[in-house]
Amino acid sequence: MACLFCRRKIGPLRRFADANFCSAEHRKKYRANSARALREAEDLYGSDEEWNEQWQVYRQKSSSSHSQPSTSQSSIVVVLLAAAFLIFAITRGRGDGNGPSRDPDRDGGSSSSSSGSSRSGGAVQMRESFSTGSSNWASKWEAPPDAKAVDWSSQGGYVRPGKLRVWTQSQSLSNYDMEFVGHIEKKSMDWAFRAADFKNYYASKLTLHNSGPMPNTAMVRYAVIDGKERDRVEVPLPIRLEANRDYHVQVSVHGGRFLTSIDGQLVSSWSDKRISRGGVGLFADAGESAGYKWVSVSEKSSFWGRATPEPSFMPALLFASPLAQ
Repeated sequence: MACLFCRRKIGPLRRFADANFCSAEHRKKYRANSARALREAEDLYGSDEEWNEQWQVYRQKSSSSHSQPSTSQSSIVVVLLAAAFLIFAITRGRGDGNGPSRDPDRDGGSSSSSSGSSRSGGAVQMRESFSTGSSNWASKWEAPPDAKAVDWSSQGGYVRPGKLRVWTQSQSLSNYDMEFVGHIEKKSMDWAFRAADFKNYYASKLTLHNSGPMPNTAMVRYAVIDGKERDRVEVPLPIRLEANRDYHVQVSVHGGRFLTSIDGQLVSSWSDKRISRGGVGLFADAGESAGYKWVSVSEKSSFWGRATPEPSFMPALLFASPLAQ
């Protein structure tokens, strides 16, 4: 039997006192993480009481509409649905260009350039496949544009970051969707967003705590303010990740709200308003290694950017379940 927090085997004597945790400290930490994740899920989706209240309002409106049918209301609904389908078709259609929603390796296509950008309705869309290196990513050492990235490497169609570098074309953005495909090779896969400079940015990590067929996976996030790490939080994920397997990660940055999903499933939601603008970056701390196949950024400031359908996020209430393993 394994500890729900650290996944290590619980000793036979400890099982008599607690069959789920190897120590009282780990039980306390697990409860704290679960409570924090539940608060975030309620902040995003609403509490049970709020859902019940909304359901009651919906039932009242539904029953009243059935008792008093209106031809004009039906016409309005038809018009709105037609407009919604039209917007959906137009916005999905722009993904056939340089939009970030398509993965050439999954759709059967191929990318002929390392980096591309476009504007649609005023919204910025950029894609980086690293086929010609990482010269578009700036470091705090201000290396020449044609120089190789400091302690970054490329092999087999993947870039492997070292010290933090920021995509220069994204530095002026504020609200956007960041997407990438990558895999964890050793310990963690790291990225940054809202990087105003190298002393002020938000950072996230997908971390594998231990090896084995079912490793413990966690989400780490923190802010770097004036060069100092602040408010580091780590919570277990409701899904299992494997080393050396590619995952499609989506990060929604809008106002003070940040959502992260893996292959379409929401795994993290948090808020912070200290940094309002800045680009995306990649990095790896000591002892970590990860490979990134491509990265894309799509601005959300224009009408067309806001109209683009969001990924099918799924509630992450499994965070709070004591049976989550």
